[in-house]
Amino acid sequence: MLFRVRRSWNEQKRCHTLLPLVQLLPTVAAAAAVLFALPRTVPVLAAVPEKLTTVVEQSVEAASSEAEEETLPKLPYADGVYVGSSRGYGGAVRVQVTMENGSITEVEILDASHETKQFLRRAKRLLTTVVETQSWEVDAVSEATYTSRGILGAVQNALTGEVVNNPLPPQPKPAATLVVEEFTAPSIYLDGIYTAEATGFEGQITVQVTVAEDKITDITILSAEDEEEYLSRAKQVIPAILEGQSPNVDAVSGATYSSTGILNAVKLALAKAAVAPAEKTAPEQTASEETAEETAPSEAAEPGETPVTAPTVEVVQPEEKSAVPVWLKEVWQQLFYADAPASSEPEPASSEEVLPTSEPALPPEETGIESETEGAAE
Repeated sequence: MLFRVRRSWNEQKRCHTLLPLVQLLPTVAAAAAVLFALPRTVPVLAAVPEKLTTVVEQSVEAASSEAEEETLPKLPYADGVYVGSSRGYGGAVRVQVTMENGSITEVEILDASHETKQFLRRAKRLLTTVVETQSWEVDAVSEATYTSRGILGAVQNALTGEVVNNPLPPQPKPAATLVVEEFTAPSIYLDGIYTAEATGFEGQITVQVTVAEDKITDITILSAEDEEEYLSRAKQVIPAILEGQSPNVDAVSGATYSSTGILNAVKLALAKAAVAPAEKTAPEQTASEETAEETAPSEAAEPGETPVTAPTVEVVQPEEKSAVPVWLKEVWQQLFYADAPASSEPEPASSEEVLPTSEPALPPEETGIESETEGAAE
């Protein structure tokens, strides 16, 4: 029994020793096969690059032949450079098309100033598409439809001469009715920084105006809700205001609402900086009125009447007439002097001449004394 166990143990030991050798047999066989076939496969491997080159050349030749078969027919237009235009989103789009050997070789945009820059940038892809397809009948670029139609229509107009009427884009509505603020330049501005806002096309436009030494020195747009394309055009009014020192300038064509909004905001800001003429001249006006009151006469003379001065009035003022006639006074004086003593000296004669006693007294109207007094009074 013990002998059998030892024998089986030895058999198991031999099996465990031969097992790795048995597992290596497939690998050894494969290696032997490779070594046996290697001398024959070397020429085959050396020929592989040549065969690959031949296959590539054949594919290129096949592609070129197919391209030649699919070549687009030549366009019936003479060689040269043609210019055309068509309506885009904001206005006319002008392009230049170059023809060589009956094919479109280049398409260039000459003017698209009325188009939005971001949409124009997308639509420019069509320039390459037109050259590749040799046709303007291609799909418009998504999200730049109206600008794309302007480019394609301009190419068609350049080559055929036909007028292409593209549909008009939907016109946006302004936020409010266009209103132009009235402005009258004041006599003087107060120095400072003033802010005001007005309505543009899509919303409010806020500006800041700087005044120094009675002059408008700077205008800055603080905020605006209008599109940048139109706002950039509208800003052209700012140099005009600074040059003329007045916001009464013309609005910008193509950006009427935006430029008018800027002008209205500047006018409202300058109205805050204005000094009213009454405020400036009030002290001077009060002083002049006081001086006029001091120099004015108590009673205004009537037009055309020369006021009579005091000395003149005293000269021409007639003497008050006595109730006793003059001739009676003369008779009484003659009688009074007759009774006086002879030795007494006669009194000096009055301004009225005394008639001799031998002559009778004349009536008053013949003496001439009263008439001179009345003439002087007149």
